[in-house]
Amino acid sequence: MGWMRAVGVSAVMSLASVVSAQPVLALPARSPSARTGSQINALVTSMTREAREETLYAEITAGNIPDFLRPLRAVTVSSVIAGVARTATYYVTCDYLAVGSNVDSFRMPMTPILAQWLADYTQCVLPTRKMVNDIYAATTSKLAPQPIPPSAEMVTVPVFWTHHGMIEGARVAAGFPVGAFLGGIKKDVVITPQLPTRPPPPRVAIYGWHQLNGTPIQPLSLVHENTYADYSHGIRLVRSEMLLDGVTTTVQAILAHPTLHVLLSDEGTIADPRYPVPAPPRTFPYRDNFPSTGTELSWTGRFTAPAVVAFSPVAPGGDGWVLRVRDTSGGIETARTGRVTDTDYMVECDIYCHYRPALAGDGFERVGIFVRDNGNGMFEGISGGGVQGNNYALTWDSHNGRVQCLRTVAGVPEDLLPAAQFRASSGWRRMRIEAVGTQITFQLDGATLVSTADSTHAAGQFGIGYHEYFATNANIVGTHAESFSATTPAGAGIGNWEAY
Repeated sequence: MGWMRAVGVSAVMSLASVVSAQPVLALPARSPSARTGSQINALVTSMTREAREETLYAEITAGNIPDFLRPLRAVTVSSVIAGVARTATYYVTCDYLAVGSNVDSFRMPMTPILAQWLADYTQCVLPTRKMVNDIYAATTSKLAPQPIPPSAEMVTVPVFWTHHGMIEGARVAAGFPVGAFLGGIKKDVVITPQLPTRPPPPRVAIYGWHQLNGTPIQPLSLVHENTYADYSHGIRLVRSEMLLDGVTTTVQAILAHPTLHVLLSDEGTIADPRYPVPAPPRTFPYRDNFPSTGTELSWTGRFTAPAVVAFSPVAPGGDGWVLRVRDTSGGIETARTGRVTDTDYMVECDIYCHYRPALAGDGFERVGIFVRDNGNGMFEGISGGGVQGNNYALTWDSHNGRVQCLRTVAGVPEDLLPAAQFRASSGWRRMRIEAVGTQITFQLDGATLVSTADSTHAAGQFGIGYHEYFATNANIVGTHAESFSATTPAGAGIGNWEAY
């Protein structure tokens, strides 16, 4: 997205692409099993701000927004610049960002950090003060602001939800349909040339909340730190691509231009119209080929850190380096990633199965992968301290080659296969689990073992598991994994990010 920062007259007028007749927000389609606004409310209410915003980022980038937010609305402004009439048209969301469905949504206040992550992801920008005024003028359905008396609770999710309900009540009472081009319901998080000039800490700029007479309640303010968001804040996205006199350009190019910026800014030029933020959190797809330099993903070990080691035989398509998961002191070990709120996804990994029937008298080791783990990371068992495994797992046992499709609840595993299956030989095997809604599908080397409807575990982390059942710890080898991936059913994920 570095092309968006080009400036100058030639840059403004030279982009060859054409803005589509009805631009839409660049997000994947919403999954039928995605959480509703009410479910999101229940999910994030008790989370920390950081956890809440990471969860919202994952939900929205997976496409969990109401469909009415996808078609963008045109806002057209004109000005005489150097004696020439110039006209600009840009495209905005009809309402403030929300999660959920058309019939059950939640307008969600956000810090500018999350707002900027989402703007980057969707190839959008945040508006300026002037743009907020012009967008309000262009809205076709205006509501009176509904302030809530200030309190310590105004930054909490319950108050966010209350205010959303107040807006919905007013919208319905006014006869405005879902997806109306609404104005007057929130303050905007905006960009301003003042952002880089303020002393630390970094700030959030807010403005707007227009009354029915057109006067905003909130003047431009940078009082709060960039970690602040209260019930009154809203995020309205503006598509980066826009039109200048019918020719495609970008909001960034216009804002940086020495004369044309007046079409979009009443504060002068803005060379870099964005908040400085850290890299966004990891979301789907997840991939790790475990190169010799170390892991490509961030993995959490249950008791010990997993290690990248040289291994033979080399996995198909591998490089001789694998992730080893084990605890040499014995018992269970796992390497997990993702979030406990992740729902629909598929995990695939090559696992080496070391068949050792000669050691059956001493015990065996179990290797495999798991999905929808509740965060305990206990694979298919219970720790000595009583921590219980809760997940779905595909496993293989070293003494007899048994393959199991396990549902583990409170540390007690149950094989979902209708009859016992065995793969009594050594070798690399590709394991895959698909968890989509209540349908759980287990595959081994491309063949489906079982596909069943089960609602026991609705969400959770995923990873690589190991459990040794030996009497002699010297027999421990561990799980050796190569070519790990976790993807969503739609294949959605982060594209190419700008350098921060």
